[in-house]
Amino acid sequence: MERYLMYLRKSRMDTDFDEISVEETLNRHRRILESFCKERRLNVVDVLEEVVSGESLSSRPKMLRLLELVNTGMYAGVICIDIERLSRGSSLESGYIMQVLQTNNCKIITPSKIYDLQNESDEQFTDMKFMFSRYELKTITKRLVRGRNQSASEGKFLGSVAPYGYRAYKLVGMKGNSLRIEPKEAKVVRMIFDMYGKQGIGYNTIAHELNQMNIPSLTGTWGQTSITNILNNEVYLGMIRWKHEPTKRVVKDGMLTKKRVTSKDYELYEGLHEPIIDQEQWDRVKAVQSSRNHASVHKDKKLMNPFATILFCEKCGAVMKRNVPAKTQNTSPWYRCPTRGCNCRTIKCDFLEAEVVKAMSQWWGEYTIKIKEDKVAQTDSTETALSIVREQLTELQLQQDKICEYLEKGIYTIEMFTKRNDTLTREIHKVQAAENELLKKQGAQKDIHDVEKEIIPTTQHILDSYPQLSVEEKNRLWKIVMERITAYRTPGGEVSIHIYPKLPMR
Repeated sequence: MERYLMYLRKSRMDTDFDEISVEETLNRHRRILESFCKERRLNVVDVLEEVVSGESLSSRPKMLRLLELVNTGMYAGVICIDIERLSRGSSLESGYIMQVLQTNNCKIITPSKIYDLQNESDEQFTDMKFMFSRYELKTITKRLVRGRNQSASEGKFLGSVAPYGYRAYKLVGMKGNSLRIEPKEAKVVRMIFDMYGKQGIGYNTIAHELNQMNIPSLTGTWGQTSITNILNNEVYLGMIRWKHEPTKRVVKDGMLTKKRVTSKDYELYEGLHEPIIDQEQWDRVKAVQSSRNHASVHKDKKLMNPFATILFCEKCGAVMKRNVPAKTQNTSPWYRCPTRGCNCRTIKCDFLEAEVVKAMSQWWGEYTIKIKEDKVAQTDSTETALSIVREQLTELQLQQDKICEYLEKGIYTIEMFTKRNDTLTREIHKVQAAENELLKKQGAQKDIHDVEKEIIPTTQHILDSYPQLSVEEKNRLWKIVMERITAYRTPGGEVSIHIYPKLPMR
């Protein structure tokens, strides 16, 4: 008995224009599809349901799972309320979804139509439906952005999580949300502003003291970042900060994804909510921050740390600091982890530097051996495979030309031609997919070789000339060849050091 998958999706974006809730809509779609499947006697073995925008495939775990299941070749079709539920994203992602369904001979089944992607007219119609879905998504997005911009200018809160010290609530008699002060947390916010602005206590010390008082933050424990975010957020002045962290679309691993970026050119509007602090407290904090920033700039300061910005504590992930002993101390410089509570002990700078060079030398020896073994073999095997695949593709295309001749000469009937042509088309698609994979592999090998052209001579230069290099040169060269270095010294005194070169081991 043929097996089918059911897919249900609703975007929360649509709720801005639809009075029916997301849950109600999904339940209604499920009932329609269950009735349809019962009537057609379709054997649905799994139902995948999610509430997410159809714009980005990377943010749709259920759709990714559906494509994994379809790739097993065990399913005859995917059932959905409408074809646009599958994708509203880029043509790249829509094309990928279609390719997976088409390759596995998996139909798209809706109550209004069954789409067989092996059929050329259905394939073209599906392409058109996806194109119209993308256009509709862009129209909805424009309306949504326009509405959100208007709401921000009216002082409404648009975030998904209320800042510490506030709770979001639905405005009465109008659309949108605002913020209500949470008294206990607001007291902590005022204390943070006073500790920094009046008492001059630093971010890390404030975080440590709050943790010592067992005061939970939004994430559980306080850290430098959470304190900094509070001290730099105008929401506590009664303002709404808009476009501070806009979404940027990027392509990663062949998929369109989104990431948040912090912008300095954000907009501020008078909020509908009450402020927690006054202007005087805010200005005091800004003055302290400004004085500390100026004090930390030393244009003529000489770099003394060869691992600046690339050496991290293996235990907690913090950037390790280089400390110099006072004139009265009879000892050499050391590295320490700045995180309060981390049990990583200090490590002598000379010892750590020698161990890193030793680890790099060992890694370099193993890497150069692998280069000699793999370089020619990988290139030859890829070229050979490409040659074979292209020969298969040429042969299949010749066969396709030949059956066209047979049809013209009357040797093949239309039915015979269609059947044979469908088989050849499927084979050509499979071989083309294999060719694309090999081309990607060839491109990846070329990318590695291009990176090696810079990193290999740089690594050799470091190992050959390390004692003669200045600290500035060491730091510059380490940053070229190294992603990061981690170090940890246990309370018992055992030291572990790990290096992460930019070229992975072959």
